[in-house]
Amino acid sequence: MQESKHIELNTKKWDKWAAVADGRGWMYRYLRKIQRALVSMLPLKGNMRLLDIGCGTGWAVGQAAKLVHERGEFYGIDLSPKMIEQAKENFKDKINFHFIQANSEAIPLESDLFDVIICTNSFHHYLHPEKAMKEIHRLLLKTGKIYIVDPTADTWFIKTIDKIIRLVEPEHVKMYSTKEFKALMLDAGLKYLESRSIEREKVHIGEK
Repeated sequence: MQESKHIELNTKKWDKWAAVADGRGWMYRYLRKIQRALVSMLPLKGNMRLLDIGCGTGWAVGQAAKLVHERGEFYGIDLSPKMIEQAKENFKDKINFHFIQANSEAIPLESDLFDVIICTNSFHHYLHPEKAMKEIHRLLLKTGKIYIVDPTADTWFIKTIDKIIRLVEPEHVKMYSTKEFKALMLDAGLKYLESRSIEREKVHIGEK
């Protein structure tokens, strides 16, 4: 698929979701459960810098910030202008919260900036995952950590789901196996530390 078409499809999809992304249905409860579990794993500390790639309306950014009493700088980027608009509205009184509309493969922030980067349930939409991983490497401080949560194609169930979604959602790219996540991190210059399970998904943890 052409890159411009891929960006257009994903932008339209997530712009539509923006109005209901903070909803209360089962899907939203599941996503929040995943994000809450991820945030509980993070090596959070005061005066840190954290980035959420594919931040949506900024919920996970806000949860992480609460745990350090909002001491630090908290960033989120998303391809969807409407998601970013909603995130800014959700945190409009927070001067240390920054939300930027951007592609994960070209993030307009300076290098060596973040202690922690997270990415929840968006990595399988990236057309060039190797570029996104190199951006993660560029943005992390030395010994900074990346936490990617995504359905991971290590089982027949996830592999089957991946095949079905590819047929019905043109904006979907691929769900990766643990082996593929390791290779993507290593190729980008990151150390793959470990994976942990959350529901039917895995957290892939790397370090610069």
